[in-house]
Amino acid sequence: MPRERAEKSDTATGAAINAQEKLVEQQRRIRELEEALEQAERSERNKSDFLVSLGHALRTPLHGIMGMTDLVLESILGEEQRRRLEMASTSAERLLEVVNDLLDYCRIEAGSLCLSAEDFNLAESLEYELYLLQLAARQKQLDFASRIDPLVPVWVNSDPDRLVQVLVNLVDNAIKNTEQGGVGVRVEYLGETGAEQILLKFTVTDSGSGIAPEKQAGIEAYLSDGDATVDRPSCDSGLGLTIAARLVHLAGGEIGFQSTPEKGATFWFTWACRLAAMPLERPEQPLQNRQPADLPTAFQFDGATVLLVEDEPISRVLIETLLNQVGLQVGIAENGRQAVTAALSGRYRAVLMDVQMPGMDGLEATRAIRTHEKTQGGHLPIIALTAHAMQGDRERCLQAGMDDYLAKPLNKDDLYQVLRRRLTRAALIVLEEMTQQQATVEYLVEKGWRVTIAETVRSAGYEASLHHFDLVVLDIDHDGGEGAETVRTIRRLEAYSGRHSLILAIRGEQTTAAMTDIYRQSGVDRFLEPPFSAELLERHLLDV
Repeated sequence: MPRERAEKSDTATGAAINAQEKLVEQQRRIRELEEALEQAERSERNKSDFLVSLGHALRTPLHGIMGMTDLVLESILGEEQRRRLEMASTSAERLLEVVNDLLDYCRIEAGSLCLSAEDFNLAESLEYELYLLQLAARQKQLDFASRIDPLVPVWVNSDPDRLVQVLVNLVDNAIKNTEQGGVGVRVEYLGETGAEQILLKFTVTDSGSGIAPEKQAGIEAYLSDGDATVDRPSCDSGLGLTIAARLVHLAGGEIGFQSTPEKGATFWFTWACRLAAMPLERPEQPLQNRQPADLPTAFQFDGATVLLVEDEPISRVLIETLLNQVGLQVGIAENGRQAVTAALSGRYRAVLMDVQMPGMDGLEATRAIRTHEKTQGGHLPIIALTAHAMQGDRERCLQAGMDDYLAKPLNKDDLYQVLRRRLTRAALIVLEEMTQQQATVEYLVEKGWRVTIAETVRSAGYEASLHHFDLVVLDIDHDGGEGAETVRTIRRLEAYSGRHSLILAIRGEQTTAAMTDIYRQSGVDRFLEPPFSAELLERHLLDV
């Protein structure tokens, strides 16, 4: 018995030792896995940081090359000089496309690319890009046709930029691979897939030479939703298709193609959207930011002075030249600290702020300016200039207190549009009487205002939720007090923006004292008595 007990004891001790050793081994493996996971996460962070630096390093010189080339192309040149510069410009644009594709692909691989969700008019979002593609087709003497089926909703909710990116990629490839015949685009409604969710189908057909059977397997690989172990696409053939396919899959859709040699090819994809939620009515034909087409940009800016904050010499010269071309006066700051000092001097109407600068960067400088404004009042428009191209950069700029965002390489028209929005005063007009409305709009436009006409007080509330207006003219004689809520909405929004709208209410014969009190309590600044005229309005605009 003692021997049996000893043997059992030895066995139990051995089992305990083995269990302990196994536990130690498991803990060691867990530590190794945790260290490997931490290393992988560090690698992903380093990859993201590298992409930010890469995007800035490539986009900044491209901004200088493309901008300076465009400036020279606007001058008097010989035919051969112009041809060579246009070739250089085209090459720079293609290089920028490659940079953007590479950054998109790396974001997809890192799992950091997400789709946004916003309400948009589908036909309007496609119209401009399809027009440019139609011009490209005409240059090759190709027919081009596009059709949106009647059942497709006018307004949908998804990521319009990424949707357009996929469609443009497929159409552009179709045009490049077609030498005669034409290219067609069709948008179809496939039905509902869930609560308020629908499925759309986009089809691109060409009459080109088609895809050879031995190449179709490679195309299928580009379009598949396989893992990262598959062969990576080459830049000259499948990178754009791979990005398009990943975006389609992110949107909950599918992508595919059919092709017969010498009979062309058809590429298609489906895209899951939500039905647009429109809580407030929208004017059928909005006149947002109305400006006469022949009103010169320089007249609209009226010689305003802006501050340009840019540490890169070539970019600084380029942007200053673009600003001078439309009559703007320009002050220069080369770093964030200079920018804060200059911005607080009161000499400038707006700031163009580079984000990536040594020392105090553009985000820190903006926060310093906004902190000062909280105690001293005022609001100086600040527009971000950035060569970054990563997800969330725009949001970080807006969170820092910037009002708008422009990505390098700058597009001249985009630059002027943003400045026009920030340097010209904006008015929201809600007038029922058409003669009165027309006279008011004409007067304001002649004075350089951007004018938005709202047909009802509800649509005025919607417009005010999207944009700040320096002036609101509201006819309260016939609305039964409904416009008071619009006024309260504007005042609530001002608590966040720090900006104040001058709200003028036009009274009439049916406006009672009680109604006037309701509007005064809601936040109306002043009441105008009939007869209302442009001359009466002018006297109230001296301090706007």
